[in-house]
Amino acid sequence: MKVTQIDVMKVKVPYHEGIYELMARRNLYQIDYVYRVHTDVGIVGIGDGALQTSAVAQHYIGRNPFEFINGWAPTPLQQAFYDIMGKALGVPVHQLLGEKVHNKTQFGYWSIDMTPEEWAAEAQHAYSLGYRLHKIKARPWFEVLEQVEAITAVVPDDYRLRVDANDSFETPGRTLEVVRQLQDYNIESFETPIPQADVAGYTEIKRHTDMPITIHFGNPDPIEAIRANMNDSFIIAYPDSRAANAIQEAVISNAAHLPVWIQIVGLGITTCYVMHLAAVMPNATMPAITLNALRAFDVVTPSTIPLVDGYATVPDKPGLGVELDEDALDNCRV
Repeated sequence: MKVTQIDVMKVKVPYHEGIYELMARRNLYQIDYVYRVHTDVGIVGIGDGALQTSAVAQHYIGRNPFEFINGWAPTPLQQAFYDIMGKALGVPVHQLLGEKVHNKTQFGYWSIDMTPEEWAAEAQHAYSLGYRLHKIKARPWFEVLEQVEAITAVVPDDYRLRVDANDSFETPGRTLEVVRQLQDYNIESFETPIPQADVAGYTEIKRHTDMPITIHFGNPDPIEAIRANMNDSFIIAYPDSRAANAIQEAVISNAAHLPVWIQIVGLGITTCYVMHLAAVMPNATMPAITLNALRAFDVVTPSTIPLVDGYATVPDKPGLGVELDEDALDNCRV
């Protein structure tokens, strides 16, 4: 079996009405690319993600998708190759990645920094879709306590918040001040409150609070982070997240008894791919993030959302388990 053709579609899937203008104004994640990879046996695989140059795509023409079973290809092509391999063998993608240990994958909602009123409206929308965790971007130009209060006032008590500062809390002292403000709320974790290279700063935070701290895997070196006991969980997140890397990082984290969650921004194909990855990671027990739910509609069928109490069932059909919704693609093709 060989790859004969790679089709790339530029798409602009609109955000749902509540955030359409906001996301357009900030020009956030407006354009995506959907891939179809054709083979000489008639099997077609699909993927979505960043644009790959024609030179990169040409590198895979004439190659057997099974050459890349360990995941050494750009993410959208890797998704398509695994989709092809699964369809060829009649097995779901997770069976190619390892032993399935989870039948369901948790997903979280995501919001950029907004006013308290906007966050509250988004939380209500997310809860109605079945989400039970919301990753929120805390920023110093907004009062995080006021924002959290606005959210908790409009959603049930089982709705958790993941506070992502992107290191904007800057110091352990400022972080601990925010922890004190939010300690009575349903906070799942603080993500990267200060620069991740500041190992001493993280250990200082950990000495003075039991608020869970999560950081991106790889900075600092994970062994250094584990030895310093600077965090309670790891984020597996790359713009080009290869399966082999992600699984290896989960194994290292699991050896330290630390949970992980996966973050790969994309559309419905990426969301499905994340389900298969998480299914074979014993410690992938925290809600993953893909941002697909922010869109007005999905580009795959069956739809990867809505969820049930925050969980999506991992597909067991051959390949990724979803196909492109051609009508939806026609509505967003650029």
